[in-house]
Formats: sequence, C-alpha cells, structure tokens
Amino acid sequence: MKTYSISFIASSVLLSSPSLHTRVQGFTSPLKLNLISHHRSSTIHKDRQTRLLKSSSIIDDVSIGANSTMGSLDFRPQSNESSSAKAEWLEPLAWRGVILILCALWASNFAAAKLVMSEPGVDSSLYALTRFGIAALALAPGAIGGTKRANMDRETLFAALKCGSWVAFGYLGQTVGLLTTTASKSCVICSLHCVFVAVIAEFLRSQRSEVASKFDLTRLLPAALAVLGVAIVELKGAGGDPTIGDALSFAQPIGFGMGYLQLEEIMMKKPEAALPVSALKLLVVALASFGMFELSPLVHGSTDFVLQIPDFTPILSSKLALGGILYTGLVTTAFALWVESIAFAKVPATDASIILTMEPLIAAGFGAIALGETFGSSDYVGAAMIIGACASAVLLDSPEEHTTGKEL
Repeated sequence: MKTYSISFIASSVLLSSPSLHTRVQGFTSPLKLNLISHHRSSTIHKDRQTRLLKSSSIIDDVSIGANSTMGSLDFRPQSNESSSAKAEWLEPLAWRGVILILCALWASNFAAAKLVMSEPGVDSSLYALTRFGIAALALAPGAIGGTKRANMDRETLFAALKCGSWVAFGYLGQTVGLLTTTASKSCVICSLHCVFVAVIAEFLRSQRSEVASKFDLTRLLPAALAVLGVAIVELKGAGGDPTIGDALSFAQPIGFGMGYLQLEEIMMKKPEAALPVSALKLLVVALASFGMFELSPLVHGSTDFVLQIPDFTPILSSKLALGGILYTGLVTTAFALWVESIAFAKVPATDASIILTMEPLIAAGFGAIALGETFGSSDYVGAAMIIGACASAVLLDSPEEHTTGKEL
C-alpha cells in the first residue's frame, strides 16, 4: 500500500483538476503515462481489496448463520431441569404414599389389640407395657449411635420427650378405651386428630407470620367434612350407643394431634435425628405404660398401693397374644414411628393428619375380618365423607407446603 500511495494521490489530483491535467499533459507524455499506469494499478488493487472484503463479509455472514443454526439445534446434552422438576413433583406424592401405608399399619392396631386383650390374663396395662417396652428396646441400639451422629442438643432432647408425652397420652387412652368400645369406633374417634391439627396449625401460622395474616377458614373445610363423617359413624353407625370407652378414646385426637405438630417442628430443625427421636418417644410411652400397670390395681378398687412385678406368662403361653404383641410392638409401633419421623420431615403435619383420616375405613375392614364387627349403611356414608375430606385437602394444598412446613 505504501508503494502506491504517492502515485495514487498524484493521479487523483490530476484527474480532479482539468487545467492542471492539461498543462501536465502538454508538458511531457512520459509523466502522464507513468501516472496513468500507477492510477490503473492502484484502482485494480483497490477493486481486489473490495472484492476480498465482500467475500470475507459473506463468509462471516455464513459463519454467523451457521453458528446461529447450530445454536438453535444445540447438540449438547440437555440440562436436567425437567428431571429435577419431575422429582420435585414426585417426591411429595411419594411421601404422602408412605403416610398412607403407615395409616394402614396403624389401622390394624385396633383389631390386633382387641384380639390380644381378649386372651385370658392379658389386660390393657400388661398389653401396653409389653408392646411399648418391646418397641423401645427394638430402637434402643440404633438410637444410641444415632444420637452421636445427629449431635442431639438439649432443646431437641426435651422436645422429643414432650412429643413422647403427648403420644403416650393418646396411646393409653386408646388402650383403655378399647376395653369397652369397638375397634371401628375407636379408630373413627382417633381420626378427629385431623380437626385438631388443622385448627392448631392454622392458628400458629397466622400468629407466626411475618406479615399480617388472618385465620384461613378454607383450610378447615376438609377437617369439617371429616368431622361430619365421624359424627355419622359414631351416632348412626352399627357400633351401638356411646360408651365410656368412646369418651376415653378422645385422648387419641388430642395426644396424637399434638404429637404430630411437635414432631414436625423437631424434624424441621433436626431431620437427621429421626431414629433417636423415635426411640425417646417410645421410651416415654413405655414408662407411662409401666406407670399405668402399677396404678391399675387402684383403678380396679384396691386401696393399697404395692409395686408389682409384671407377669408375662399369659402372653408367653398364648401364640395369639405373643404374635399380636410382636406385631404391634415391632411393626406398627417401632418401625412405623421411625418411618413417621422421617416422613414428617417431608410432609406438613396438616396434610399427614388429613391423610390419616382414612384410618377408620381400613380399621373397619380389619375389624370385620378379625373380629366380625359390622359396617352399616351409615358407616359407608360417613366413610365417603372422610375420603372426600382427604381429596379436598390435596386440592387445597399449596405448592409451598409440598416441601416445607414453615407455617408452623
């Protein structure tokens, strides 16, 4: 480019000025030819550069187009956003299925307890002491190691003991109440814990909310529907007139309901402490059962309080009683409560409580098969209302509650 710059400038000046061009043309023809030659060479070079620039521009355009096309095709592996979204939808549903399985296990408790306590020499206090003692011993070895791994603090320890006290209140009311009421009615009364949990949970949510929040009455609609179903089964069902056992059975919704709320709060803070918390709960229930066993003579009219040594002969001599104790102690109590502690870290207590309203239906089935208890038309109507309460609870559920229970 530097070689042709002077000649290019000179030729440009000559061509742009006619008078100068005439004088130069008349002065010497070699100079003119030299300038014209240089002008033509620079023009050809300039045209060549222009064509190169245009071709490079076309290449760039093609390259950009190709890149955009390849970008739109994007042959790279797709991100796992869709799979993670599917997992977020599937996991809450799976844990609600776990709650439903626990519901079936707990529903079988009522018929099993009635069968065990019908054996000679096995009363409610001996049954409770043996059942919960075996359950506590079953979880003790794993709970010792789990306590170290979970780094249990004093707050979690006392919260677990408090939760166990509420659960013991519910279990003892259930055991004593089953002496004079049917398994189906006891389980129907137990399902009222959904009302208790819904009311208390919504009250706590409105109180602890950072912004002003009113009590959401729509959250109580499934619970109200479940109450209506329970009332129909209790008052018009085939179980007969209300008894003292029905009144004692009302300890279940209060004790279990408070236990659910307390357990969810513990699992939100210490989800890794599921096994130690379950063992502590059962330890409290076992101690409460031992206290009921020692106080049972006073309930039956004795005036003197004397410490008793449990006699397990009636249980060991009966295959039915021994099998029922092992089933209710190991499966429906120890295993179920351990899984419950894990599940309540995933499912809000309100949702779990309403899912558990299906327990009377399953318990009625076990009662009909094992005990010959009847299930009339009113029972079916009440059961349909309870199932409707479960379905409406799922429809009213908010997306935020699928993963957290922060309302509590």
